[in-house]
This record gives sequence, C-alpha cells and structure tokens, in this order.
Amino acid sequence: MNGHTCQILGLIGFIVAGILFVAIGIRDGDWLVIAASIVWNVSCLVWLIPHFRKGNE
Repeated sequence: MNGHTCQILGLIGFIVAGILFVAIGIRDGDWLVIAASIVWNVSCLVWLIPHFRKGNE
C-alpha cells in the first residue's frame, strides 16, 4: 500500500468519525457538536480534492 492510498484511507476514516459525531450530536440535541462535525467533514472533503484531481497520481 503506497502513501497516497494510506492518506485516502485515513481521510475516509476521519469522515466516518465526523458522520458518527453528527449522529451523536443529533441524538443528544447538541448543536455545537453538530456544527463542529459538519465543519470537520467539509474540511476533510476539501482535503481530499487534490487526491482525486486528474493527473495527480
């Protein structure tokens, strides 16, 4: 497994964790946790953009 694959798998793990935190925030009615989790997920998705651009292999 190369470094690029490891980075993508790590970021996918961060996104899954962020989704779980959103679910926990919804369950507990904690809007601060929900907001922070949404920011976390958006940031992880932005971080993934360069990994999926054409010509970046």
